[in-house]
Amino acid sequence: MKDLYALCQITKQGHYQMLRRAEEWKAKESLYVGLILQIRELHPAMGLRTMYDYYQPEGIGRDSFISIGIYYGFRVKVFRNLCRTTFSSPYSRYKNLLVDKILIDINQLWTSDLTYFKVHDKFYYIVLILDVYSRFIVGYSVSDNMRAENNIIALRMALKTRKQKKFNFKLIHHSDRGSQYISETYVNLLKEAEIDISMCNEVYENAHIERVNGTIKNQYLIYRNITNFDELKTELERTIYAYNHDRPHSALMGLTPFAFEQYIKELNNENKPNLPIWTCDYSKNINPNQTILQF
Repeated sequence: MKDLYALCQITKQGHYQMLRRAEEWKAKESLYVGLILQIRELHPAMGLRTMYDYYQPEGIGRDSFISIGIYYGFRVKVFRNLCRTTFSSPYSRYKNLLVDKILIDINQLWTSDLTYFKVHDKFYYIVLILDVYSRFIVGYSVSDNMRAENNIIALRMALKTRKQKKFNFKLIHHSDRGSQYISETYVNLLKEAEIDISMCNEVYENAHIERVNGTIKNQYLIYRNITNFDELKTELERTIYAYNHDRPHSALMGLTPFAFEQYIKELNNENKPNLPIWTCDYSKNINPNQTILQF
């Protein structure tokens, strides 16, 4: 063995130190993989970078942590949406109120949309209402149809979540021009709560809620073993809670929506982060193909 050590230009002590470090690293690696598995149980498609930044595991750098995750097959899969859920009404009389809008607090802009989730060969439909400033999902519903009554359930939940009967027209409700959003009952609920009504001219003007829809479906629900409608309702409730309370957002200073809302309660309006929103202003004859919606 002395000749072999000499040939490799290492000492016996150095060799055993290397073996010990390899064993220690293997044990650490198992801990990191276990951490990833625990996090993925709650957040099935949380990215490795987000995971590292939020949980800050000790004893490892971000690149090494990501490399371990990739090595063990924890890349996030991408799914495509194939089902149409928006059937717009050409008679919508509500304009887009978000042009040059700047948010400085919660309850200034809620946005809503309808998406689908397929269980075996049956489609179910999920309605979400999001407070754009904090990314907090304030209302939701799920059903086997796209009738307006399901949007009404989500809206009533949002009003209950915020524990406020009147918003004095300081809150905008923004949606596409789907027929559910111009139903008499839905519109009356908004008017009774003194909420301004805003609607898209183009689909990309509702990009934020579209992105959240994709997150809920493709980073959570699609990974659950959902076999029937009751299981879908249970998993949706679990997912919404996880999204609101346990999922960090880089745009919220790395906080979860719930934690961010608690944080801004302690701030004066002048110290709260501003969230500018740009949309196409059709009254100025701007080419929509050259305009990008940003949040």
